[in-house]
Amino acid sequence: MDQDLIEAVRTDHAEIKALMEQVDHATADREDAFRRLVTKLATHETAEEEVVHPLARKGPGGDALVEARLKEEKGGKKALAKLEKMGVDAPAFTAEFARLRQEVLAHAEHEEQEEHPRLRQTVDADRLRSAGELFRKAERVAPTHAHAHSPESATGNILAGTFVAVADRVRDALRSDH
Repeated sequence: MDQDLIEAVRTDHAEIKALMEQVDHATADREDAFRRLVTKLATHETAEEEVVHPLARKGPGGDALVEARLKEEKGGKKALAKLEKMGVDAPAFTAEFARLRQEVLAHAEHEEQEEHPRLRQTVDADRLRSAGELFRKAERVAPTHAHAHSPESATGNILAGTFVAVADRVRDALRSDH
């Protein structure tokens, strides 16, 4: 895919919405749909923290804008980690998932309405294209599970996230063998 950064993020948002629909409407394969959603949300948010947010911080008001998104992401990570621990068969799963869904969709809307226009105005097209490639690369090496206490910065994700990502991928491989 030859997408710029904003197109890549919006493509992910559409995929996340579709995965949420699958979890909502799944019966026998709800666990699989939820696992795919967890992986997508975890890798997506890490890539945003490493690539999108540093670019969005540039210029007046950028720090406040990004801090608001990070606060939303932190709440989402905690909720996702709780749901993952709870499991799809837990009695409270449906209600908790509905809350998470609402938070994630609101977060995506804030990014699309506030962060993305800022990026279009402040970052040139070539840089957005190269950042789109970096975003996809960051997703490929990111942790695959929500970690409520994970770093929320590009540097923190790169330093700690590498070890967490390896552990997550080993756990995923072991789980898929069963």
